[in-house]
Amino acid sequence: MSDLNQLISNARINEAIARNLFEIETEIMNITRCSDFFEQLLIMVREKFSIEHAWIAVADIPANAHLIESLEQIDTSEPIFRKVAMIDFLQITQSTKQPLLKNERMPQFRAMIPKSVLPLLQSIAILPLILEKKVVGALVLGSPDKERYSPDKDHFFLQQLAVKVSLSLIGVWARERVSFLATRDPLTHLRNRRELEESLDQELSRHQRQREHLALMFIDCDDFKLVNDTYGHEMGDVYLKHVAHLLMEMTRKSDLVFRFAGDEFVILLPNQKQEGAEIIAGRIKEQLEAVPLRADGQDVPVKVSYGVVSTEAIRSFDSKALLKASDQKLYEMKALKPKTKRAAHEQSA
Repeated sequence: MSDLNQLISNARINEAIARNLFEIETEIMNITRCSDFFEQLLIMVREKFSIEHAWIAVADIPANAHLIESLEQIDTSEPIFRKVAMIDFLQITQSTKQPLLKNERMPQFRAMIPKSVLPLLQSIAILPLILEKKVVGALVLGSPDKERYSPDKDHFFLQQLAVKVSLSLIGVWARERVSFLATRDPLTHLRNRRELEESLDQELSRHQRQREHLALMFIDCDDFKLVNDTYGHEMGDVYLKHVAHLLMEMTRKSDLVFRFAGDEFVILLPNQKQEGAEIIAGRIKEQLEAVPLRADGQDVPVKVSYGVVSTEAIRSFDSKALLKASDQKLYEMKALKPKTKRAAHEQSA
Protein backbone atom coordinates (compact mmCIF):
# COMPACT_ATOMS: atom_id res chain seq x y z
CA MET A 1 0.00 0.00 0.00
CA SER A 2 2.87 2.35 0.78
CA ASP A 3 4.22 1.85 -2.75
CA LEU A 4 0.82 2.75 -4.19
CA ASN A 5 0.62 5.85 -2.01
CA GLN A 6 4.09 6.85 -3.19
CA LEU A 7 3.06 6.40 -6.82
CA ILE A 8 -0.04 8.53 -6.28
CA SER A 9 2.02 11.19 -4.51
CA ASN A 10 4.57 11.24 -7.35
CA ALA A 11 1.81 11.45 -9.94
CA ARG A 12 0.30 14.46 -8.18
CA ILE A 13 3.67 16.15 -7.96
CA ASN A 14 4.30 15.55 -11.67
CA GLU A 15 0.81 16.80 -12.51
CA ALA A 16 1.47 20.03 -10.56
CA ILE A 17 4.81 20.53 -12.32
CA ALA A 18 3.21 19.97 -15.74
CA ARG A 19 0.44 22.43 -14.88
CA ASN A 20 2.98 25.06 -13.82
CA LEU A 21 4.94 24.55 -17.03
CA PHE A 22 1.75 24.99 -19.05
CA GLU A 23 0.86 28.19 -17.18
CA ILE A 24 4.33 29.62 -17.78
CA GLU A 25 4.16 28.77 -21.48
CA THR A 26 0.68 30.28 -21.82
CA GLU A 27 1.78 33.49 -20.11
CA ILE A 28 4.99 34.09 -22.09
CA MET A 29 4.19 32.78 -25.56
CA ASN A 30 2.27 35.88 -26.75
CA ILE A 31 4.49 38.59 -25.26
CA THR A 32 5.72 40.98 -27.96
CA ARG A 33 8.90 42.45 -26.42
CA CYS A 34 12.02 40.53 -25.37
CA SER A 35 12.53 42.64 -22.24
CA ASP A 36 8.96 41.93 -21.08
CA PHE A 37 9.41 38.25 -21.99
CA PHE A 38 12.49 37.76 -19.83
CA GLU A 39 11.11 39.77 -16.94
CA GLN A 40 7.84 37.80 -16.83
CA LEU A 41 9.62 34.49 -17.36
CA LEU A 42 11.90 34.98 -14.35
CA ILE A 43 9.04 36.12 -12.14
CA MET A 44 6.92 33.08 -13.01
CA VAL A 45 9.75 30.56 -12.74
CA ARG A 46 10.58 31.79 -9.25
CA GLU A 47 6.94 31.81 -8.14
CA LYS A 48 5.76 28.54 -9.70
CA PHE A 49 8.68 26.41 -8.58
CA SER A 50 9.82 28.25 -5.41
CA ILE A 51 13.23 28.88 -6.93
CA GLU A 52 15.57 31.02 -4.86
CA HIS A 53 17.62 32.45 -7.72
CA ALA A 54 16.95 32.62 -11.47
CA TRP A 55 18.67 34.68 -14.15
CA ILE A 56 19.53 34.76 -17.84
CA ALA A 57 23.08 34.22 -19.10
CA VAL A 58 23.80 35.34 -22.67
CA ALA A 59 26.90 34.79 -24.79
CA ASP A 60 28.51 38.17 -25.57
CA ILE A 61 28.58 38.01 -29.37
CA PRO A 62 27.32 40.52 -32.00
CA ALA A 63 24.40 38.26 -32.96
CA ASN A 64 23.08 38.53 -29.39
CA ALA A 65 23.29 42.33 -29.20
CA HIS A 66 19.51 42.74 -29.26
CA LEU A 67 18.96 40.15 -26.52
CA ILE A 68 21.60 41.84 -24.36
CA GLU A 69 20.06 45.26 -24.96
CA SER A 70 16.63 43.90 -24.00
CA LEU A 71 17.93 42.42 -20.76
CA GLU A 72 19.75 45.65 -19.88
CA GLN A 73 16.44 47.51 -20.14
CA ILE A 74 14.89 45.55 -17.26
CA ASP A 75 14.86 47.62 -14.09
CA THR A 76 15.01 45.30 -11.09
CA SER A 77 16.82 45.00 -7.79
CA GLU A 78 17.37 41.30 -8.44
CA PRO A 79 20.44 40.14 -10.41
CA ILE A 80 18.66 38.79 -13.50
CA PHE A 81 21.29 39.00 -16.22
CA ARG A 82 24.84 37.85 -16.84
CA LYS A 83 26.77 38.64 -20.02
CA VAL A 84 29.31 35.87 -20.66
CA ALA A 85 32.36 35.94 -22.92
CA MET A 86 31.88 33.40 -25.71
CA ILE A 87 34.96 31.37 -24.79
CA ASP A 88 33.71 31.03 -21.19
CA PHE A 89 30.20 30.20 -22.34
CA LEU A 90 31.47 27.39 -24.60
CA GLN A 91 33.82 26.06 -21.94
CA ILE A 92 31.03 25.81 -19.36
CA THR A 93 28.23 24.49 -21.59
CA GLN A 94 30.20 22.60 -24.26
CA SER A 95 27.40 23.77 -26.61
CA THR A 96 25.09 21.08 -25.24
CA LYS A 97 21.37 21.40 -25.88
CA GLN A 98 20.54 19.45 -22.72
CA PRO A 99 20.21 20.90 -19.19
CA LEU A 100 23.38 20.86 -17.12
CA LEU A 101 23.13 20.24 -13.37
CA LYS A 102 26.10 21.14 -11.18
CA ASN A 103 26.63 21.01 -7.42
CA GLU A 104 30.40 21.01 -7.06
CA ARG A 105 33.16 23.60 -7.56
CA MET A 106 30.76 26.51 -8.04
CA PRO A 107 33.60 29.04 -8.56
CA GLN A 108 34.42 27.27 -11.84
CA PHE A 109 31.12 28.61 -13.18
CA ARG A 110 31.58 32.17 -11.93
CA ALA A 111 31.45 33.56 -15.50
CA MET A 112 27.86 32.31 -15.72
CA ILE A 113 26.75 33.52 -12.27
CA PRO A 114 26.04 37.10 -11.05
CA LYS A 115 28.73 38.10 -8.55
CA SER A 116 26.29 38.86 -5.74
CA VAL A 117 24.68 35.43 -6.06
CA LEU A 118 27.80 33.25 -6.36
CA PRO A 119 28.55 32.97 -2.59
CA LEU A 120 24.96 31.85 -1.93
CA LEU A 121 24.89 28.86 -4.29
CA GLN A 122 25.53 25.18 -3.75
CA SER A 123 23.95 23.93 -6.98
CA ILE A 124 22.82 25.30 -10.35
CA ALA A 125 20.83 24.15 -13.39
CA ILE A 126 21.80 25.58 -16.77
CA LEU A 127 18.94 25.35 -19.27
CA PRO A 128 19.99 26.16 -22.86
CA LEU A 129 18.17 28.87 -24.84
CA ILE A 130 18.13 28.00 -28.53
CA LEU A 131 17.51 30.41 -31.41
CA GLU A 132 17.86 29.37 -35.05
CA LYS A 133 19.27 25.99 -33.93
CA LYS A 134 22.08 27.67 -31.97
CA VAL A 135 22.57 27.91 -28.22
CA VAL A 136 22.63 31.67 -27.57
CA GLY A 137 22.28 31.70 -23.80
CA ALA A 138 20.76 29.95 -20.83
CA LEU A 139 18.10 30.22 -18.19
CA VAL A 140 20.07 29.52 -15.02
CA LEU A 141 18.50 28.34 -11.76
CA GLY A 142 20.45 28.46 -8.52
CA SER A 143 19.92 27.09 -5.02
CA PRO A 144 21.70 27.08 -1.65
CA ASP A 145 20.61 23.41 -1.42
CA LYS A 146 23.37 21.18 -2.80
CA GLU A 147 20.94 18.39 -3.65
CA ARG A 148 18.36 20.45 -5.55
CA TYR A 149 20.29 20.38 -8.83
CA SER A 150 22.41 17.31 -8.23
CA PRO A 151 23.73 15.89 -11.55
CA ASP A 152 22.25 12.47 -10.82
CA LYS A 153 18.69 13.81 -10.67
CA ASP A 154 16.17 13.31 -13.46
CA HIS A 155 16.00 16.52 -15.50
CA PHE A 156 12.99 15.67 -17.70
CA PHE A 157 10.93 18.64 -16.49
CA LEU A 158 13.92 20.97 -16.71
CA GLN A 159 14.30 19.88 -20.34
CA GLN A 160 10.60 20.60 -20.89
CA LEU A 161 11.01 24.06 -19.41
CA ALA A 162 14.05 24.75 -21.61
CA VAL A 163 12.18 23.69 -24.75
CA LYS A 164 9.08 25.75 -23.93
CA VAL A 165 11.14 28.84 -23.13
CA SER A 166 13.18 28.51 -26.35
CA LEU A 167 10.08 28.05 -28.52
CA SER A 168 8.37 31.03 -26.92
CA LEU A 169 11.53 33.12 -27.27
CA ILE A 170 11.65 32.34 -31.01
CA GLY A 171 8.13 33.77 -31.33
CA VAL A 172 8.74 36.96 -29.37
CA TRP A 173 12.10 37.43 -31.13
CA ALA A 174 10.39 37.22 -34.54
CA ARG A 175 7.59 39.61 -33.56
CA GLU A 176 9.98 42.15 -32.10
CA ARG A 177 12.28 41.82 -35.11
CA VAL A 178 9.43 42.70 -37.48
CA SER A 179 8.57 45.70 -35.32
CA PHE A 180 12.24 46.67 -35.12
CA LEU A 181 12.72 46.61 -38.90
CA ALA A 182 9.59 48.72 -39.40
CA THR A 183 10.95 51.48 -37.19
CA ARG A 184 14.70 51.30 -37.95
CA ASP A 185 16.88 52.60 -40.74
CA PRO A 186 18.25 49.50 -42.53
CA LEU A 187 21.77 50.91 -42.95
CA THR A 188 22.55 52.45 -39.56
CA HIS A 189 19.91 50.65 -37.42
CA LEU A 190 19.02 54.00 -35.90
CA ARG A 191 15.36 54.89 -35.50
CA ASN A 192 13.94 56.08 -38.83
CA ARG A 193 12.01 59.19 -39.83
CA ARG A 194 8.65 57.53 -39.32
CA GLU A 195 9.66 56.66 -35.77
CA LEU A 196 10.88 60.25 -35.26
CA GLU A 197 7.47 61.66 -36.08
CA GLU A 198 5.75 59.37 -33.59
CA SER A 199 8.40 59.71 -30.89
CA LEU A 200 8.53 63.49 -31.18
CA ASP A 201 4.78 63.84 -30.70
CA GLN A 202 4.89 61.46 -27.72
CA GLU A 203 7.86 63.22 -26.12
CA LEU A 204 6.34 66.66 -26.61
CA SER A 205 3.08 65.51 -25.06
CA ARG A 206 4.86 63.90 -22.13
CA HIS A 207 7.11 66.87 -21.48
CA GLN A 208 4.19 69.27 -21.76
CA ARG A 209 2.25 67.28 -19.14
CA GLN A 210 5.26 67.23 -16.82
CA ARG A 211 6.14 70.84 -17.63
CA GLU A 212 9.64 69.94 -18.71
CA HIS A 213 11.56 71.07 -21.75
CA LEU A 214 12.67 69.04 -24.75
CA ALA A 215 15.47 69.95 -27.18
CA LEU A 216 16.00 68.76 -30.73
CA MET A 217 19.39 68.66 -32.45
CA PHE A 218 19.45 68.53 -36.27
CA ILE A 219 22.80 67.33 -37.70
CA ASP A 220 24.06 67.48 -41.30
CA CYS A 221 27.35 65.96 -42.53
CA ASP A 222 29.11 68.78 -44.39
CA ASP A 223 31.32 66.75 -46.72
CA PHE A 224 29.25 63.63 -47.32
CA LYS A 225 28.92 64.22 -51.07
CA LEU A 226 32.68 64.75 -51.25
CA VAL A 227 33.25 61.46 -49.41
CA ASN A 228 30.95 59.64 -51.85
CA ASP A 229 32.61 61.20 -54.90
CA THR A 230 36.14 60.62 -53.62
CA TYR A 231 35.90 57.15 -52.09
CA GLY A 232 32.73 55.68 -53.62
CA HIS A 233 29.25 54.96 -52.31
CA GLU A 234 30.31 51.90 -50.30
CA MET A 235 32.64 54.12 -48.29
CA GLY A 236 29.79 56.59 -47.95
CA ASP A 237 27.69 53.88 -46.31
CA VAL A 238 30.55 53.02 -43.94
CA TYR A 239 30.89 56.73 -43.14
CA LEU A 240 27.19 57.03 -42.20
CA LYS A 241 27.39 53.93 -39.99
CA HIS A 242 30.48 55.41 -38.33
CA VAL A 243 28.64 58.64 -37.56
CA ALA A 244 25.58 56.71 -36.29
CA HIS A 245 27.77 54.60 -34.01
CA LEU A 246 29.47 57.68 -32.56
CA LEU A 247 26.14 59.40 -31.94
CA MET A 248 24.86 56.39 -30.02
CA GLU A 249 28.08 56.25 -28.01
CA MET A 250 27.96 59.93 -27.09
CA THR A 251 24.32 60.28 -26.12
CA ARG A 252 22.60 59.49 -22.85
CA LYS A 253 20.30 56.51 -22.35
CA SER A 254 17.31 58.87 -22.27
CA ASP A 255 18.25 60.55 -25.58
CA LEU A 256 16.78 59.30 -28.87
CA VAL A 257 18.88 59.23 -32.06
CA PHE A 258 17.34 59.09 -35.55
CA ARG A 259 18.53 58.99 -39.15
CA PHE A 260 16.33 61.66 -40.71
CA ALA A 261 17.34 61.29 -44.38
CA GLY A 262 20.56 60.84 -46.35
CA ASP A 263 23.36 62.33 -44.26
CA GLU A 264 21.00 64.07 -41.81
CA PHE A 265 20.48 62.94 -38.23
CA VAL A 266 18.23 64.09 -35.40
CA ILE A 267 18.72 63.72 -31.65
CA LEU A 268 15.97 64.32 -29.08
CA LEU A 269 17.37 65.62 -25.79
CA PRO A 270 14.81 65.33 -22.97
CA ASN A 271 14.87 67.76 -20.03
CA GLN A 272 17.13 70.27 -21.77
CA LYS A 273 16.67 74.02 -21.99
CA GLN A 274 18.30 75.99 -24.82
CA GLU A 275 21.55 76.78 -23.02
CA GLY A 276 22.18 73.23 -21.87
CA ALA A 277 21.22 71.82 -25.27
CA GLU A 278 23.69 74.15 -27.00
CA ILE A 279 26.48 72.93 -24.74
CA ILE A 280 25.63 69.27 -25.41
CA ALA A 281 25.37 69.87 -29.17
CA GLY A 282 28.75 71.61 -29.21
CA ARG A 283 30.35 68.68 -27.41
CA ILE A 284 28.80 66.19 -29.81
CA LYS A 285 30.11 68.15 -32.78
CA GLU A 286 33.61 68.35 -31.27
CA GLN A 287 33.72 64.63 -30.53
CA LEU A 288 32.42 63.69 -33.97
CA GLU A 289 35.16 65.75 -35.60
CA ALA A 290 37.80 64.36 -33.22
CA VAL A 291 37.16 60.76 -34.33
CA PRO A 292 37.68 60.36 -38.10
CA LEU A 293 36.68 57.22 -39.95
CA ARG A 294 39.71 54.98 -40.34
CA ALA A 295 39.38 53.14 -43.67
CA ASP A 296 41.77 51.74 -46.28
CA GLY A 297 44.75 52.95 -44.28
CA GLN A 298 43.65 56.58 -44.15
CA ASP A 299 41.55 58.90 -42.01
CA VAL A 300 38.31 60.24 -43.46
CA PRO A 301 37.38 63.32 -41.38
CA VAL A 302 33.86 63.86 -40.07
CA LYS A 303 32.68 67.46 -40.44
CA VAL A 304 29.18 68.39 -39.34
CA SER A 305 26.88 71.35 -38.88
CA TYR A 306 23.99 71.41 -36.45
CA GLY A 307 20.99 73.35 -35.32
CA VAL A 308 19.57 72.88 -31.85
CA VAL A 309 16.35 74.30 -30.43
CA SER A 310 14.59 73.72 -27.13
CA THR A 311 10.88 74.06 -26.49
CA GLU A 312 11.94 76.94 -24.28
CA ALA A 313 12.80 78.88 -27.45
CA ILE A 314 9.58 78.31 -29.41
CA ARG A 315 6.07 79.54 -28.73
CA SER A 316 4.24 76.21 -28.70
CA PHE A 317 4.87 72.52 -28.11
CA ASP A 318 4.63 71.69 -31.80
CA SER A 319 6.74 69.05 -33.59
CA LYS A 320 6.79 70.84 -36.95
CA ALA A 321 7.81 74.12 -35.35
CA LEU A 322 10.63 72.42 -33.42
CA LEU A 323 11.95 70.66 -36.54
CA LYS A 324 11.69 73.79 -38.66
CA ALA A 325 13.45 75.97 -36.08
CA SER A 326 16.33 73.52 -35.62
CA ASP A 327 16.65 73.05 -39.39
CA GLN A 328 16.88 76.84 -39.79
CA LYS A 329 19.59 77.01 -37.14
CA LEU A 330 21.52 74.28 -38.95
CA TYR A 331 21.54 76.19 -42.23
CA GLU A 332 22.58 79.36 -40.42
CA MET A 333 25.64 77.47 -39.16
CA LYS A 334 26.37 76.03 -42.61
CA ALA A 335 26.15 79.49 -44.17
CA LEU A 336 28.93 80.73 -41.90
CA LYS A 337 31.32 77.94 -42.91
CA PRO A 338 33.80 78.23 -45.79
CA LYS A 339 32.72 76.08 -48.74
CA THR A 340 34.72 72.96 -49.59
CA LYS A 341 36.74 73.05 -52.79
CA ARG A 342 34.29 70.71 -54.43
CA ALA A 343 31.27 72.81 -53.46
CA ALA A 344 32.92 75.99 -54.63
CA HIS A 345 33.79 74.40 -57.96
CA GLU A 346 30.18 73.16 -58.46
CA GLN A 347 28.81 76.62 -57.66
CA SER A 348 31.08 78.31 -60.20
CA ALA A 349 30.42 75.74 -62.94
